[in-house]
Amino acid sequence: RYTHTHTASRDDVRARVRDADGMDGWTTRDARARAGEETFRDAAARSRDRGGDDDDASGLGRMATRRAWVMDSFGGGDDDDDDGAIGRATRRAGAMLASGRTSDAREILFSSAFEDACGREALPFAALALRAECAAEGGVAGEDALGALYALCIDMVRERANDEVVVEEWRRRSRAVALAMASRMMRKGDARAALAWLDALARSAPREPSYRSAAGRAHLMMGDLEGARLCFESAETLTLALGSAASEAQKLDVSRDRGEYLLAGARFREAKDTFDALLAKSQDATTMVNAAVAAVYNGDLDTSRALLERSLLEAKPGDVTPSAVKNLNSIYELTARVPSEAKHAMGVWVKSLATNDFDASCLAH
Repeated sequence: RYTHTHTASRDDVRARVRDADGMDGWTTRDARARAGEETFRDAAARSRDRGGDDDDASGLGRMATRRAWVMDSFGGGDDDDDDGAIGRATRRAGAMLASGRTSDAREILFSSAFEDACGREALPFAALALRAECAAEGGVAGEDALGALYALCIDMVRERANDEVVVEEWRRRSRAVALAMASRMMRKGDARAALAWLDALARSAPREPSYRSAAGRAHLMMGDLEGARLCFESAETLTLALGSAASEAQKLDVSRDRGEYLLAGARFREAKDTFDALLAKSQDATTMVNAAVAAVYNGDLDTSRALLERSLLEAKPGDVTPSAVKNLNSIYELTARVPSEAKHAMGVWVKSLATNDFDASCLAH
């Protein structure tokens, strides 16, 4: 799912602090902010005691959360070697990439030993996907790598037109790569470029609601509330049309979309009610961050801070949301007795989870 998280301005947080019950009434809240600081320190200590991330196949769980499209390349293909040396090396590289160890993953995937193991045959798609992801972690060249991978998928669809099973597999892969490209554009803040990919996906699978939902979040990023509303309504209609076949995740997406639209439209009470209902069903980071912003605008800074701290403490490598950091920085700045210490403890924790493509500028917010 493409995430769109909101950020409350520091002036807005300051106004809510002032309106709550006066700055003299924040003694208890100061204690809670210090408790939050200690929580980040305790979490960091526990992580060190565990010895950090492993890099065997168990890392695939983290990879599935952070880079689902790469996991989508495993299995079901005619060129995968899941049980052989190539498959084991590819999975090891995937686990390393998932835990933020991009250089280690790159050493495996681009080594002469790995290519020798593949022999004269073409690299399996899973390895190609991971190579593209390594390039994406490294900078703008990643877009070229993802674009080349997408072109390969389209070429294979055309070349294997007589084999429907294989064609469908490469179509699935092409959609996964297109989603990865759209996600990269969203992370860069280029919503228009993301929409180009999402529109193509929506045309290729007109009954799939997730593409319309993602397009709605891209419109929100551009400040286009009307465009977002149309996309969200279309996604809801498609979900309802699925009837009993609609998954719980698809139903939750409808509620998330409604909450994000209400929040962007400054309908804060309705947004808070929507997110409160969502939190009873889903505790994902995006929902927690947006629920926290809705709580700020409804004057409930205690709940906001608790949700933001939890979203960071429970985050997996690569899942840290910059807006969560910015929002919590604002709250600590205005409510903690020693803001610099609270922010530093959070920053240390965030850096331990951040990957190469993380926007570190949010730490100085």
